[in-house]
Amino acid sequence: MKSEIRDIHEGGFGKRMIAMIMDAAVFAFVMIALALWVFTPIANSALHYQDYGVQGLKYEVFSKLYVAEEIDPDTGDTKVIEITKFEETTGNLTYTPLYNSKSEDVNFYKERLHYYYLSYKTGENLEVPEGKNLEDYRAPDYNKYIKDNNGNDILPKDYYTEAWFASYIEGKTTVDDYKNLSYNSVKDLRESNYFTELNGKISGCQLFIILPAFFISFLGFYLLVPLLFRNGETLGKKVMHIGLATKDGFEVKKRQIVFRQLLLLAWVSLFSFAVGIGLTSLAILGLGVVIYLIATVISKSKRSPIDYAAYTYMIDTAKSVWFKDQEEEDKKAAELEEKMSKYQRYEPDKSKLIQVGTEIVDEQVKKELEEEKLKKAKK
Repeated sequence: MKSEIRDIHEGGFGKRMIAMIMDAAVFAFVMIALALWVFTPIANSALHYQDYGVQGLKYEVFSKLYVAEEIDPDTGDTKVIEITKFEETTGNLTYTPLYNSKSEDVNFYKERLHYYYLSYKTGENLEVPEGKNLEDYRAPDYNKYIKDNNGNDILPKDYYTEAWFASYIEGKTTVDDYKNLSYNSVKDLRESNYFTELNGKISGCQLFIILPAFFISFLGFYLLVPLLFRNGETLGKKVMHIGLATKDGFEVKKRQIVFRQLLLLAWVSLFSFAVGIGLTSLAILGLGVVIYLIATVISKSKRSPIDYAAYTYMIDTAKSVWFKDQEEEDKKAAELEEKMSKYQRYEPDKSKLIQVGTEIVDEQVKKELEEEKLKKAKK
């Protein structure tokens, strides 16, 4: 016998959105907590992650190229802030606001550019505090050969000369001109071999911190938790009373949950780490979420791409009626039919109605009641 007493209601898109936001918030919190409190300390002690950051900051400060800008909330004027102190052990910086007249003086920027190219990059005539090691204040690449205009190898001290400075830096007339030169010089610093290698080490440490935290959080929250519930719910779906069923409306199988959630992991990982870690990867992840939602909305059955692949369906667990499989549904249908038939058997039949005292009852009912009384009396 094949029956259909299932009553499947689709999990509404609004509920699914709310559940997705709740899940994403909890997942992000767990991942960030793991990254900050577990894997960052490990990276600091085993991979010297914090030391790399301090080293890079130290050389940036020593180059004297870096100034900060802030906007006065009262006047709206831009104020230049100079970095005047650097704590080598902690990486803490001390900032000193400059007078507007100084920050708008071309000589201020010219002096910083002169120091960067003719002192810092060449390792010559450095301003080293008393008692400090000269090597700590030189650019890491000061003694490495570079290419001159003719493609020949040359040391920085022989390339960056007063004549070079006069040709490429002198002669500018406005502050904006010198600011643009400063920005280009910062780019030059960051593209040096030292910073390229340092950024590679920092990126490696960041991957060590982020990837384990991401996968542990994802597998725990999006795979283990759904396997604990009958309908493959995450915590957000549980709160919103939505869950998974098979496309045919039966109870979802554990293997379907695993397959579906691993597909979700692959989808999120592809859009999260396709270009590394950073703001660009977050933007690409956002694009992936938008594509996922659009594909779900335009689907006739409102199933997401991974639901199609996993042969699953999102249902409203508070309104739906569903069973483990067809066999269980048939069994429940038979039990229901039997109960209904009993109810129908006691439906009054006018031809069999008799009067007992002041009551009108069915003959069959009377007979069964008397037999039941007799059984009780014998006990």
